[in-house]
Amino acid sequence: MLLEIYSDGSGNTFGSDGGYGWRLIVDGVFHSEGSGYLSSATNNVAELTAAIKGLEAATAYLNSSAVTSSLGHSVVLISDSQLVLGYANGAYKCKALHLSTLYIQLRQLYKAINATTRWVKGHSGDENNEKCDQLAMKYRDWE
Repeated sequence: MLLEIYSDGSGNTFGSDGGYGWRLIVDGVFHSEGSGYLSSATNNVAELTAAIKGLEAATAYLNSSAVTSSLGHSVVLISDSQLVLGYANGAYKCKALHLSTLYIQLRQLYKAINATTRWVKGHSGDENNEKCDQLAMKYRDWE
């Protein structure tokens, strides 16, 4: 079984309203999605939150009664944010104090389900990445 978690966030350098979106794809078929509002969110906060929420959804799916424990699985976190993917897989260390709590949460969830990462170019036509972008953008304050 292959679980793909797509995530995207939308924030502002000045920390105004932001949003996040994620999608869970199971064996190539859409399973679920989620999004939400973030107050005072920089883009990095929004991106990290999206990945965390997606990983939480994947964890819940793996722990559900719908999944037979004898089945093997692989989990892939997919994002257009190099920072999110680098934080998740340990390639980057978090030096930003305001991101440290999110960094720790992300690493714990990522490691707990033995996930891997895959980068996708943003705004390149990838259906799931585009949908996550739309989910995140509906919450962002453009003023």
